[in-house]
Amino acid sequence: MLKFLVFADLHYKKNMYASTVAHLNKILDRANREGVQFVVHLGDLCNDYIGSRELVQSYLINKYDLRVFGVIGNHELESKDNNISVVRELLSNNHLNYGSDDGGYWYYDISYYRLIGLDTNYSYNSVSEAWEHNKTASWGAPEGNLYENSLSPKQLYWLDGVLNDAKSQGKKVIVFSHAAVSGEWSSALDSKAARDLFKKYDNTVLMCLNGHLHTDHFCVKDNIAYFDVNAALNGYWTVSDSQHYADGHTFTREVFDGEGNTVGTEEAQLNKLSQAKNTWFFEEPLSAKVEIGDDGTIKVIGDITEWKYGVLPPIMSDGVIPQIKKQECQIKVIEKFF
Repeated sequence: MLKFLVFADLHYKKNMYASTVAHLNKILDRANREGVQFVVHLGDLCNDYIGSRELVQSYLINKYDLRVFGVIGNHELESKDNNISVVRELLSNNHLNYGSDDGGYWYYDISYYRLIGLDTNYSYNSVSEAWEHNKTASWGAPEGNLYENSLSPKQLYWLDGVLNDAKSQGKKVIVFSHAAVSGEWSSALDSKAARDLFKKYDNTVLMCLNGHLHTDHFCVKDNIAYFDVNAALNGYWTVSDSQHYADGHTFTREVFDGEGNTVGTEEAQLNKLSQAKNTWFFEEPLSAKVEIGDDGTIKVIGDITEWKYGVLPPIMSDGVIPQIKKQECQIKVIEKFF
């Protein structure tokens, strides 16, 4: 059985969001308790990799010596000097097989499985007639570009080859991405091309997991499980002109020195955060353990928490909840692969 832990959209950045290193460590604590083989973040781990040394070190050089991976979200390059070369070297404490010099898509083999990390940060420049990756110090596609949150033809060509190689070796594939590729909820704009490749290499891809949407969804489509993983802490985000957190609504955060060492803690006001008006936070961080059996059984064991200070977002739906629901499905496999 393959067991791993996933989480998404921690969005760590001091004075912007309420996420702390302690929240990340709670996720890693769970991973250790559950005895998983690895941990994956599904993008938007933090909004400033260079300026978040304490968080990146806590993930990559974690106290449990856990194998960790990540994918690039649409906020990974947001702050000054955060370029693709810097960020992709901080996605994992293992050597990843990258598909290009200018992108963050990769694969990594663990026994009978191939992990694939997609990069859904490409868009099309209709002036230069070229596909471009999100730029340094940017939180999204370059202004005026079309097809934001895409994979690009180059990455799809690479994906074809990587899936073909996996099938030839009898490996089963798990796909991780920031934007979804399911087509069942808001997805990468060329995600159908990816799903066509999954069909081409039938019975190779078992599961696809994504973040980005800050919601909780699960479905099975064409014998593949698709899992939209709820945000770790930022339960709902929308542009708002009014403040919903009051004075006295505080959270505890660590204080660090210039080397990223903890020197104490402090109480901070939620309503002083730059994104507080736009964000409704969870009380505790969410993650999900995923178990995949060699017979194609897939189990998701999620978390449940509350809205911080009982402050509810303006929209409540099946997916906008302080929870990752328990799920189970059976994927048909042609043969056992052990």
